[in-house]
Amino acid sequence: MAKLKDRYANALLELSEESGSLEEDLEHAFLIRDALKGPEVQGFLLHPHIPDSDKYKLFHKAFSENIRGHLMGFLHLMVQKNRESLIVPILTEYIDRLNKRLGKIEAKVVSAKALTKKQIELIRTVLSKKMNMEVKVKTTVDPDVLGGFYILVDGRIFDRTVRSELNKMKESLKRGSYE
Repeated sequence: MAKLKDRYANALLELSEESGSLEEDLEHAFLIRDALKGPEVQGFLLHPHIPDSDKYKLFHKAFSENIRGHLMGFLHLMVQKNRESLIVPILTEYIDRLNKRLGKIEAKVVSAKALTKKQIELIRTVLSKKMNMEVKVKTTVDPDVLGGFYILVDGRIFDRTVRSELNKMKESLKRGSYE
């Protein structure tokens, strides 16, 4: 599945580059992905007894006036090849690649309590400098995080939770050196 996802995401990216529509296609990809990822829509797309023609009608009714031709062609191809389950994962990968091409990246910050706007802006500024990209920060509160926060960005984890700091302290005490 990973190879297929990569292949389709790369093909979509090439089409976007050729047409010079990276920014517009990014908006359209978000629109399509967000509209199709709900459980009801997924149930409809994945149902084996719903004819392909009904799926095409859904796409045309929802998107035909709003998205570029190659994205509509992609949706049709996924139905023809019986790969409806891959639409959302491929679009997610495509969005990630488009963002990187445009110098943008998304970071997920998980904290013990809600962060202030000032804290979020500080995190965004530091990450932007570190990643050398425009960073969009999404925050989530997780009560299982004892204190502090961790950041997930571009396959990396920056962990500043109390638990990780205590574990570091514990390991250094075991080694007989604490810094």
